Amino acid sequence: MVRSLVLSSLLLVAGAAQVHANGRPAATSTINFQQGNEQHIAAGMTFGLLVSTDGGTTWRWFCEDAVKYGGMYDPDYAYTPTGALFATTFDGSLVNRDGCSFNATSFGTKFMSAVALGPTGHVFMGTVHPPDPSVADPGDSRIYKSTDDGATFPISAMPAAVGLWWSSVEVAPTDALRVYVSGYRLDAGNRLFELYKSDNGGTSYTAMTTTGITTTRNSTIEVVGISRLNADHVFVRVTYQNENAISDAIYRSTNAGTSWTLVYAKADELAFVIRANGDLVAGGKNTGLSVSRAPSNGAAWEVLVNPPHVNCLVENTAGEVWACTQNFGSPAVMSDGAGIMKTTDLVSWTPVLRYQDILGPAECAVGTLQRDLCVERQPSSWCGLKNLFGITANPTNCPAVFDSPADASGGDNTVKVPDPGCCDSNAGGAPVGLALGAMVGMLLLRPRRRRAG
Repeated sequence: MVRSLVLSSLLLVAGAAQVHANGRPAATSTINFQQGNEQHIAAGMTFGLLVSTDGGTTWRWFCEDAVKYGGMYDPDYAYTPTGALFATTFDGSLVNRDGCSFNATSFGTKFMSAVALGPTGHVFMGTVHPPDPSVADPGDSRIYKSTDDGATFPISAMPAAVGLWWSSVEVAPTDALRVYVSGYRLDAGNRLFELYKSDNGGTSYTAMTTTGITTTRNSTIEVVGISRLNADHVFVRVTYQNENAISDAIYRSTNAGTSWTLVYAKADELAFVIRANGDLVAGGKNTGLSVSRAPSNGAAWEVLVNPPHVNCLVENTAGEVWACTQNFGSPAVMSDGAGIMKTTDLVSWTPVLRYQDILGPAECAVGTLQRDLCVERQPSSWCGLKNLFGITANPTNCPAVFDSPADASGGDNTVKVPDPGCCDSNAGGAPVGLALGAMVGMLLLRPRRRRAG
């Protein structure tokens, strides 16, 4: 019942969006490097997941069904030093350890809305588990921590009462003991926001103020950056500061959340990254990019010339800023010619991924969801994607009708609509209760666009 309710909510919202494989235009939503081995990359897409093992030279595709999600939701990913890739889905928190199958963690189907890595590889997860009186289940809103690559989660704390949706969990990159979390609860259709921090690696949390942060009933507050120079310097993004229009803002605290200052705001969906040198970079698809040079810390901004149209930003240990960019574009947003681009100087941007160059589906054995649903279920999966994007690689010998794909981009740089029935995929809904269904409806006012890490 609940699974059907949440799934119906997903499909209802998806149906009103631009047409693509799942009702959304093709886009890159997140970029995650394997901690300690940045040649291995996992990039979340609106049409599944792309992975690279050679620093972005080649990419292979997982369909949404293989990752067990669908609709308007984008999983939160974390890529550990051992190569384990964690994902938050409506089938529970999942982990891929063999390069092919996403399997349940020790939490089973309990929903986790956020996952993050600490600088030493510790895995943090935020739980959203409403109570169920019918089975004497009191519910759970704990932040869990694993020190053994997600095999067990013996450390936990419950900063907030049951019913909170965790929007973000982030660990300071240079201080494994400092953890910041943000979330909200629903009250008569409105959101009540809560922020917490831990100074002991997640054993306990204390509340931070939200005074000085402007929100509306449609907003989220997400921790999007923690300085590598000072763990007390933390940045949050507030969405929908104007509840009737896309309008994001970045707030800064220099005292670990005791007070907040507005440093950047645009009528756009903002991406944000703190560089290792202390520079801040912020911007979006429609309003360009700006940089705040250290030690300004957001007090002054320079507008970048001819940047790409970005949906996410992340810096790797080599000092490269990687961006989720517009592969095809749309009538409203021009194409950048690539779905991921990178730069070292914020001036020259190099394409890393073009959807047309995807090498093929991830190669997995018969009996895995990736093989059975993403490859063998033709023509609705790989061959459909190949035709849709104009991919030239043909590793699975697609039927002749797909061997000569039409140009994936029209004259206005938009992706052509696939044939009816092509590429439609869906995952099950949330097995966690009616309250989660309501939260999902609120969440899907805008899909996840987490800080990529």
